[in-house]
Amino acid sequence: MKRLPSGGMNLEACLEAIRSDADRMALCAESGDLDATVAGCPGWDLRKLLVHTGFIHRWATFAVVNKTPAGQGDVVEPRPDATGDELGAWMRAGAGALADALAATPPDADTWHPFPLEQKAWVWSRRQAMETMVHRWDAEVAVTGASDLEGKAAATGLAEFFEMLLPRTLIREGNPAPSASLHVHCTDDDLAHGAGEWIVWGENGEYRMEAIHRKGDAALRGSAEALLLAVMGRSGGGDALDGVDLVGDPAAVTAWLDLPGL
Repeated sequence: MKRLPSGGMNLEACLEAIRSDADRMALCAESGDLDATVAGCPGWDLRKLLVHTGFIHRWATFAVVNKTPAGQGDVVEPRPDATGDELGAWMRAGAGALADALAATPPDADTWHPFPLEQKAWVWSRRQAMETMVHRWDAEVAVTGASDLEGKAAATGLAEFFEMLLPRTLIREGNPAPSASLHVHCTDDDLAHGAGEWIVWGENGEYRMEAIHRKGDAALRGSAEALLLAVMGRSGGGDALDGVDLVGDPAAVTAWLDLPGL
C-alpha cells in the first residue's frame, strides 16, 4: 500500500475515491435536471459542474502522463447539448483514465502541477480525489438536496486546504496573510490525539501554518465534514457556520474565510 507523503489518505484510497465519486456524479447527470442550480458554485448549473469536473480530470491526466501542462485543444469538452446519459458516460471515462494514469505512476515521480508544493505525482492523486469529492457533494445537493463527506477523507481535504489551497490563493491574489491566528479543530472521535488540528496566522504578511493544537485568536470546532464544507464555502459565513462552533474573535474567522479568491 503506497502511503502519500502528506494528507492522510493512501494512494489506493485516493484512486478509489476518484472513481466512486465520479460515478456518483455520473448518476446525478443521468437522473437529475442538468439546469439545476449548484449552490456551492455561484452562477453554475449541474451541466457546467459536470463539464468542469470532467475537464479537470482530463487536464490532470495530461499533466500526469506528459509532465507538462495541457495546451489549447489537448482536452476536449463534450457537446454543449450532451444528454445526461452522455455526460454520465463521459464522467466515468475521464475519471477512469485519470485513476489508471495515477496508478501507473509512482507517487514520487516527477510531474508538473500549478500548486505550491513539490512537483511530484502524489500531489495530483490527493488533489483530484478532493476535487472530485467536493464536486460530488455539490452535484448531489443540486439533485437531491443532500449529500455527505466521510470524516477521514474530509480531514485529508482540510490538510490539503491549509497546506496547499490556502497559500495558493494568497499567492494568486497577491494578498498578505491575515495577522490574526485561527485554530481549526476536528472533533471526530477517530481524529483524536492531535490529528485533525491546524493553526494559521500571518507574520509580516507571510502565511504560516502548523498542524498542531495551539490556541489562536479564534477557533473553529466541529466534525471534519462540517469544517471542510465551511472552509470551502459550502456553509454559512461568520458566526452562522453550519455545524461548527466558533470560539474567540469572529473577525479573525472572517479575515481567513472571506479572503479574495476562496
